[in-house]
Amino acid sequence: MMPLHNRLVLAGKFLELFKHDALFHTPIFRLDKKRTDLLFAIVFRLDGEDSFYTLNRSPKGYAKEPRAIKTFTRSNLYQGLLSVPIRARESIQILQVPKGKNHKHYLTYYSQDEIAGLGTTESLTGYTPFRDAHSSRFEKEEKADWMSQEDYQGIQDFHPFLSVNQKEKALFADYHDALRQRLIKLQVMGWYYHGPQLKISWKPDRPKARWRSSLLAIDRKTRRYFFQGDVYQENGTDPVFLDSLRIDFKRLGSKGQLAQSAFERLLAEIKAQEKAALLRERMIR
Repeated sequence: MMPLHNRLVLAGKFLELFKHDALFHTPIFRLDKKRTDLLFAIVFRLDGEDSFYTLNRSPKGYAKEPRAIKTFTRSNLYQGLLSVPIRARESIQILQVPKGKNHKHYLTYYSQDEIAGLGTTESLTGYTPFRDAHSSRFEKEEKADWMSQEDYQGIQDFHPFLSVNQKEKALFADYHDALRQRLIKLQVMGWYYHGPQLKISWKPDRPKARWRSSLLAIDRKTRRYFFQGDVYQENGTDPVFLDSLRIDFKRLGSKGQLAQSAFERLLAEIKAQEKAALLRERMIR
């Protein structure tokens, strides 16, 4: 099928969203270059189905049948995106529809081959969180990205995992290094953005160890989330995979659930970076 739309833009650019917004890289399929008086419909896939759903005016809010289609202007488009079930948001496609015509004729769900054939008005290249997890040893001492605990309090939008009386507190974690068959103890305090990069504050759980910031990344080979650092104090670097990091949230009592939610939010941020990067890769193939 020939695409009905002829241009593709990113929702983040069109709606002036923050770069870290999980919906920034949602594609908008345009019919023309008009800047005003625009209407859009929102389609998505749910639970791996081949068919697609459209937001509509039914009690459920969406359906497979193109009836009572709900359209959005630029001013309320983002609110429409938030009405899509969370588990389906990575599959959203926004379709421009003309005014005063039968909108159902403009509803479709574009394949990756069709997307590749569309012209783009924005660069689809951008930050990628994918890195190669590795272990290395250095001949000379490497300068670590050290910071004091107080320094983190001055970082705008620093997200601590645990706060007590408005002061950040560390979480104690056990890390099982499956490759080296060693169990090590770490402390983690929170995360923040440095430009497009996500960074985690952590330190080895040993006397006089200093806080440091490390890039949070996704291993290209295994797709596991990790950060790198001198965890063994051997003048080197090793990966710390987050899925092998054990934090006993129950021992924190009433604060445990809040700390666990804060840690899970970090995982969600990495997941959003992963989805955005994969979407860009699919669009430029």
